[in-house]
Amino acid sequence: MSDAAAIGAQLRAARERQGMTVEQAAGSMRVDSAVIEALEAGRFFALGAPVFARGYLRHYAELLGESLDEVTGRYMTLQESSASPDITAVPRLAAKSGGQRMRAPLLIIAALLLLGVLIWWAMGVKTA
Repeated sequence: MSDAAAIGAQLRAARERQGMTVEQAAGSMRVDSAVIEALEAGRFFALGAPVFARGYLRHYAELLGESLDEVTGRYMTLQESSASPDITAVPRLAAKSGGQRMRAPLLIIAALLLLGVLIWWAMGVKTA
């Protein structure tokens, strides 16, 4: 059983111990019953951003009288283990090669612009 499923099973068991239905739990939390079903199935990704899933977990654990530290701690461990790699750390070599390709056309455009200004200025100068 995965960690997510274990968290969901713990919440489901706590709800069932209290004799509460999914609909009653959803009504108490003022959410759709699909939220409760997703929590109990360990489908936290279906709840949106991790901050929302953590909020639902805290509120549901509170409602059921479960330990907030235990439930949210297990969820945070799950989140840390499945964290995406940081894609902002791009090697410097890749950034330099793109910059070199852009420099040549910019230099050509700047030179042509300067040449155009010089020709315009030379044609506009009147000799006395």
